[in-house]
Amino acid sequence: MKFGVKRHWWMWGLCVLWHLVAARFFAIGFWQVLAVLLAADFFLIFPEASHYSYDITNRQFTAKRAGYSDISFPVSAITAVENATLFTAWGGRSSVINMNQIIEWAFGTYKIIYNANAENHSRKSVLICPKNRKEFLNELRRHVDPEVILINNTESAFKKKKDKL
Repeated sequence: MKFGVKRHWWMWGLCVLWHLVAARFFAIGFWQVLAVLLAADFFLIFPEASHYSYDITNRQFTAKRAGYSDISFPVSAITAVENATLFTAWGGRSSVINMNQIIEWAFGTYKIIYNANAENHSRKSVLICPKNRKEFLNELRRHVDPEVILINNTESAFKKKKDKL
């Protein structure tokens, strides 16, 4: 089943604003800031932002990307699906408890953690943001053990597995 990608255009606006600040540093002679920013864009931001569709067929998850190689792995390799924390901020004081709180925003983005190599148990992750999140999770639940989908759950899948043993 194919799923579209939801774009957060205001995030791109923040990215453009940061590039304008870096360009000002370049104009006054600090070219290193611009070089570091462009390297970070190429290796960190653009691979995740280049997704154009997600596909779950024949028990295989595929994230199609423009300009980069596709990410594909069997759904049996998925060890956790959780809300991704994209931004974290201080939330002020709670009405119940008099202490500072930290607020985290996922903006509908999920982090899928999967085993990349069965021999050395190396884990990799991919950030995805499907247009129709509910349908995507329903389709994923059909193919994956329900215990690994940790949306709105604070307990880690790895802690659950350890407690089970």
